[in-house]
Amino acid sequence: MMSVILECQPGDALVCIQAFHASPEGAAFSWTTSCHFHVGQRLRYLGSAQDAHFGDRPNGWLVRFEAGDGRCYAATQTYFVTNECWQGLESFFGKQFQQPSGNQSQVMEIG
Repeated sequence: MMSVILECQPGDALVCIQAFHASPEGAAFSWTTSCHFHVGQRLRYLGSAQDAHFGDRPNGWLVRFEAGDGRCYAATQTYFVTNECWQGLESFFGKQFQQPSGNQSQVMEIG
């Protein structure tokens, strides 16, 4: 799974893979102004930015995106995948959950 920062162009669809809350870009976080984003929610990629508070740490790279409300938000890059990756995840996990209870699930080899 690659980062949407490396794979997306502005305007591309991306999918949220971890639930979180965020306030619109430029506003300090507040529960009052925050929007709840959920797993499977489709959003529009706008670009990326580095959070100065986290320096060169991987979680310091933020994805800037537009939500269905038309407002812009930013969140850590690990909360998102490309639409293509999401389809692969849906296919893989959908097959895992559709197996009859007597069958053992596949072993996935890594490396």
